[in-house]
Amino acid sequence: MHSHVRRGLPMLTALGLTVGVTALAAPAAHAEPDCGRAPVQYSVDGGAHWTNGATMPAESGSVQVRLAGVPTAGCDYHVSLGSYATQGATWATSGQQTFLGWATTTLTREHYRDTLDVTGHLPRCYGELALYSVGEKYDGSDSDHPLPHYPDEPFSGLMIASWNGGTACAPTPTGSPTAPATPTSAATPTPTSAAAPVTTAPSPTPVPGAPTASPRATPRTPATATPATATPATAAPTLAATGSDDGLLTAAGVAAAALIAAGGVALRLGRRR
Repeated sequence: MHSHVRRGLPMLTALGLTVGVTALAAPAAHAEPDCGRAPVQYSVDGGAHWTNGATMPAESGSVQVRLAGVPTAGCDYHVSLGSYATQGATWATSGQQTFLGWATTTLTREHYRDTLDVTGHLPRCYGELALYSVGEKYDGSDSDHPLPHYPDEPFSGLMIASWNGGTACAPTPTGSPTAPATPTSAATPTPTSAAAPVTTAPSPTPVPGAPTASPRATPRTPATATPATATPATAAPTLAATGSDDGLLTAAGVAAAALIAAGGVALRLGRRR
């Protein structure tokens, strides 16, 4: 029996050496760091005060976040801020929520502080701000990213802090306001011109073949023909006529006398020669 043991020792020794060399040559397994939940603090007043309270002290569209203590090396901590419009001032009365805006950041041991800003997407009336430790946007786009709705909250186990509040929106007027009645003064009668209204005579119906007058041409007024009056022939004046006929006789007598005198003068001159 001792001879069998002595013969097996070299084989056991060789096997042990082989296993030891193999174990030494194998690379050491990489251990993942235990990151756990992000140890986050936040500030709503520009870094003057830091807290990790579950309820935000005031509504703020700009929230500063930082890692508290000494974060684990190699760990990434995602922090997001979502803004929602609600139907009530508390979580229990928030009712149907509407997604307004979202901001996210990744904090590490080297990048341990940042600012999340949703200033341009704050609720006008009732609303909610949710600060949570995951880089997902819960905007209701699908079943994996539902909107908050009491009592179901997509941030369950991820919520860092939240704010609910605001005031009711002013009711929207349904109709246009009625303008106040304006007192009217007594109607003043409009003086009427004594002149008769000008009436435009209808255009005459054109006669086929006849020239047509221009519409703007002033119609000419035909001259009124004066009927000719026949003048009776006047008989030669007689010696017994009076009035205007006496003047004609006198002129004729004077002319005859002048002719007689001229003839006498001509006769005397002829005799002298």
